[in-house]
Amino acid sequence: MTDEKKLIRQAQRGNVDAFIDLLRTSENRLKSTAFALCPQEPEDLLQETYLASFKSIRRFHGNSSFYTWIYRIMLNLAYKKFRKNKQKEILARKTHLKSISGDTPVPEYEIDKKETIRSAISKLPLQYKEIITLYYFEEMSVEEIASHLNLNPGTVKSRLFTAREHLKNLVEPK
Repeated sequence: MTDEKKLIRQAQRGNVDAFIDLLRTSENRLKSTAFALCPQEPEDLLQETYLASFKSIRRFHGNSSFYTWIYRIMLNLAYKKFRKNKQKEILARKTHLKSISGDTPVPEYEIDKKETIRSAISKLPLQYKEIITLYYFEEMSVEEIASHLNLNPGTVKSRLFTAREHLKNLVEPK
């Protein structure tokens, strides 16, 4: 039995230290994923993911790695936040209020390339943000992404192409 499986079993029996050890094995990847998926509130997303996974660890069946399982929880929470934020944006537009997010355009010369790209990624629809995150930040292959998200490789390639086009339009000056 691997160390991960032992820790999972211990965590499922209520051992908090074992659960914390599990989180530590995936901590860096989860942090970068949280920032890529939800750059405005990455720490909130991370904490919500930890809490939700702790509450549901007993339902983890071991059909995948712990990281894959907790990543799916994070992704579901990010989708929930995304839908909530979209509803706020629609409400703000309908009532002619200033954007709920309070984003003010920052001149491009004030931010470096990394921030420009992160900002552009944050504006992508979540299905494209997810593909970009997995491909570039998690360095997964198209086949791994397809397996991870339960999609056809052709769908992953198509979304990756579309995401790159959106990013190109967002990053390149008009």
